Amino acid sequence: MEKTIATELSPEGIDDNIFNYLEEEEINLELDDAILYFGFPVFKDYEQNSVKPKFVLLSPNHGIVLIYTSDKHTIKEDDEILEQLYSFVESSFRKSKILRKNKRELAIPINSYLYASNIDENKDEYDLENDILTSLSAIFQTIVEIHTDEILSEEIIKEARSIIEGAKVVASTSKRIKVSEDPHNKSNILIALEKEITNFDEEQRKIAINLINGPQRIRGLAGSGKTIVLAMKVANIHLQHPKKRILFTFYTKSLYGLIKELITKFYWHYAGTEPNWDLIDILHSWGGRRIDGVAFNVSIDNNFHILSFKEAQTINPMDPFKTVCQRLLKNRIEAKYDYILIDEAQDLPNEFFQICFKLAYGESGEQKNIVWAYDELQSIFQVYQRTPQELFGQNSSGIANIDLNKFRLKLHHTQKNDLVLFKCYRNPLEVLITAHALGFGLYSDNHVQRLENAEHWRDVGYTVQEDQNFNIGSTVKIKREHKNSPLSIYQYQSPSDLIETFAAENAIEECEWICNKIKGSIEEGLNPHDILVIGLDDKYANKYFAKISSLLLEYGIRSNNLLASRVAAPPFCLKDMVTLSTVHRAKGNEAALVFAAGIDALYHQRNTIKGRNKLFTAFTRTKAWLKISGIKKNSIPFFKEIEMSLTNSPELKFTVQEISSIQRDFDSSPDEIAKLYSVVDEFKEKGYTQEQLKILFNETIDGQ
Repeated sequence: MEKTIATELSPEGIDDNIFNYLEEEEINLELDDAILYFGFPVFKDYEQNSVKPKFVLLSPNHGIVLIYTSDKHTIKEDDEILEQLYSFVESSFRKSKILRKNKRELAIPINSYLYASNIDENKDEYDLENDILTSLSAIFQTIVEIHTDEILSEEIIKEARSIIEGAKVVASTSKRIKVSEDPHNKSNILIALEKEITNFDEEQRKIAINLINGPQRIRGLAGSGKTIVLAMKVANIHLQHPKKRILFTFYTKSLYGLIKELITKFYWHYAGTEPNWDLIDILHSWGGRRIDGVAFNVSIDNNFHILSFKEAQTINPMDPFKTVCQRLLKNRIEAKYDYILIDEAQDLPNEFFQICFKLAYGESGEQKNIVWAYDELQSIFQVYQRTPQELFGQNSSGIANIDLNKFRLKLHHTQKNDLVLFKCYRNPLEVLITAHALGFGLYSDNHVQRLENAEHWRDVGYTVQEDQNFNIGSTVKIKREHKNSPLSIYQYQSPSDLIETFAAENAIEECEWICNKIKGSIEEGLNPHDILVIGLDDKYANKYFAKISSLLLEYGIRSNNLLASRVAAPPFCLKDMVTLSTVHRAKGNEAALVFAAGIDALYHQRNTIKGRNKLFTAFTRTKAWLKISGIKKNSIPFFKEIEMSLTNSPELKFTVQEISSIQRDFDSSPDEIAKLYSVVDEFKEKGYTQEQLKILFNETIDGQ
């Protein structure tokens, strides 16, 4: 039986007795495949008061069973609450065709009971709508008696669960028009894909529903649904605690609209009305005079100066926001929020988390209701994630302000304060595996980065055998299961359909190949704005994009060349236009079809983290198809790595290498190293031998 506690308060007293009893009798009551909710779903009554249930049991063998604990002093009021809960569940189910047997009857039975052990034997005198159970054995007997004649289908149970947990909120209908009945057609594949990507799966919902007292961390690959999970948490908190102040903060300014829309949808699903936005702040982490933000508002609320972007950049060009936060921390910051939720934590400095720590009510870290979510492995640079102690700092005694391991000991055994989302909906399985393989350089002579142990690989969704070790020289074989990359595109497209490579004789031939592929994809039903061309060659990106724009125009296809735009911050995606972008500008964006052009330019950065990270970032921008091109000589080594990755997929097979300090030192100045390699290549083309080059190099060094 799956158990979900959706309130910070774990079951106590009689509630705890019932919870434990149902756990103990799980097999005898045939509840193996059931789901038991405590404190969920919360909804609003006609007077906009929050109505909280106690136990909701969803079982293939029993349907829905509602149990509300009471006593003889509050029995009438509790009976009314339970009746409202019954009506809410029933009316929600009636909206679903799957859950309706006919106009009058549901396909899933709903039964509701009051539990009150101190009620007199003569229960009829209370004139209640619901039956009363007075003992644990009575619960057992009742559940046995309502066993259904036929086991409810998986479809019915999934539909009922999705309605209870709010999954229907994010379901979307594609606006794309079919151009063919062929399931292998790109347009049809994308219609199915977009429906899957917007799915709110059971694991995501379970994490979203899970509320605890104190801090909580959520981890997962980019595209695992962390923003949706946090939005539902806000709605759930606001339903349960309508007078508490909530902050939702994030790094990417463009997320604001999506976050507000999601919170509104989730809240409306249960309350039938808008949230009280006076008590919910959705704020960018920094902000400024034109837009509210956490740092900016802290300075206003506490009457002290905040550095402008220009001032902060002068002090710290690499991380101006870090400097802003450091300055703010020198001042006294008053607590303001009962709950703080932080998205995109990987992009924010430690000092920002320490500001949030001060903004949260609570005498100690254990009492601070702060939830933070971050991307595992957002880039090849960030394989190491900062600990809670690094993020939130220490107190005056040198003790960590937030210690998840210590705080975990006081939680109910079904509650967690460190949660992982294993599934990735952004990239097809073969693309994600290939991005990891080439990003780390696993199939090259020199690995540039690695995950240190089995647990870290498991956290990003790989299956690792218990006896597998990651010592230097060990042979490693790990697997990514389809359940953790659940997009069904693999049923219609082979790995070679998803990832295609092309080695051109020259740049013109490469540009022509790219444009022909774009033309063909649009003819198959893709929109121009579904397509993104990423230039990997920073030096010649302008020339690449000018040629591609010109060729596309000959086909009647317009392009959005971000490098040619006269606007300081041009929109990344424009309707009916193919986007042309560098790797840097593509970060955080995605497209159905991605071209990674000019891979040969990274040949001399192939042993650097920076060079490999460009590949990783470019590859993971695609939701479906990836096409990689370059000029023959220096692109072939990368194409061999890609071929090996596709051959081994869904596994990664490699020998653990020592990551040398030389490689890391080189990475600090990869552009200079790349220039040096280019000069060497020019000399080789002029006929210089390896020995002559060594002599020339030594003479140059000696001359200096």
